[in-house]
Amino acid sequence: MSKIEQRVVENLLERNIGFPRPNVLCGPRYGVDCALVELDGGKAMALASDPLSYIPSIGIKESAFLSIHLTANDIATTGFSPQYGQFVLNLPVHVSDKELEDYWIHIGHFAEEVGLNITGGHTSFDSFSQSTLAGGVTMITIAERDKMLLASQAQEGDVLLMTKSAALISTSILAMTFPKYVERHVGKELWEKAISNFWSISVLPEAGVVQELNAQHKHIHAMHDVTEGGVLGAAYEFAEASRLGLFLWEDLITVDASVAEVARLFGLNPLQIVGAGSMLMACAPQAKDTVIEKFLGNGIPCAEIGYFSSWQQGKRIQRKNGLHTFTGPTKDLYWEVFAKYKQDEIS
Repeated sequence: MSKIEQRVVENLLERNIGFPRPNVLCGPRYGVDCALVELDGGKAMALASDPLSYIPSIGIKESAFLSIHLTANDIATTGFSPQYGQFVLNLPVHVSDKELEDYWIHIGHFAEEVGLNITGGHTSFDSFSQSTLAGGVTMITIAERDKMLLASQAQEGDVLLMTKSAALISTSILAMTFPKYVERHVGKELWEKAISNFWSISVLPEAGVVQELNAQHKHIHAMHDVTEGGVLGAAYEFAEASRLGLFLWEDLITVDASVAEVARLFGLNPLQIVGAGSMLMACAPQAKDTVIEKFLGNGIPCAEIGYFSSWQQGKRIQRKNGLHTFTGPTKDLYWEVFAKYKQDEIS
């Protein structure tokens, strides 16, 4: 599994949108996490969709947590939490009534925690499916239009900030799925830390901090959630969505020690694999110290990793061996590695 190519998004999906409506402020667009629809009274409605997860190897509760927060993270890029959700379950037939009950009770619990009302959907079983993708969810939130952010709103000269660490979700799932293998090679302490990272994949806390910051002065102009392709892929998408260039310092990108060790064990680059749990933010340069201090004061690591430049300057990254250009994500190797180790029955 990897994201669809940029050219397909731009040449196919963005150009075939059915009946055009003038109040759609942002529809399908490369690098943008949410659609945005203008409503009456100065309001707007943000919508985001993602697959549901059902991964027996990590647990039913954990699968429900993923299912809620991966989509909620997209909504969080607006600076708000999700309010309503439509769920489509497409479960493998081997899922028992008890497993379905457990899964849905956890879904309800985590939805309540984030303020999400489940308004309906569809449920079915698929006799051919062996996938860990068990359907899909669309989440919606309504808020004041002028307070909502989009990933297309970064400005030239903005500082690029990131929260937490790269590759939190991918390395935590590897540690949970292959516990003996990971503990044996990285040690008990780093293995346990990698697993605990799983419960830090929500970026709704970041959205809450940004709401507070922007209430007085709009320090944060735009946000983008890190998913497939990792921090490098997300940074590229962010710049593309805003039609800007980008400069990154590779050695400033935060990589937790447990993340680094688990990624190394599986032969993966932590900067290029699924990274839910980290938020990228375009910050007014004069406000960066205030913003970083505010996040740290709320217990959320935050670091400066680059800046947005003119479109003509392209996407550049400073590595130890010099300055390089970089392009968007084409394949996230995490999925291949996960599938290979599962097939080999490594525990």
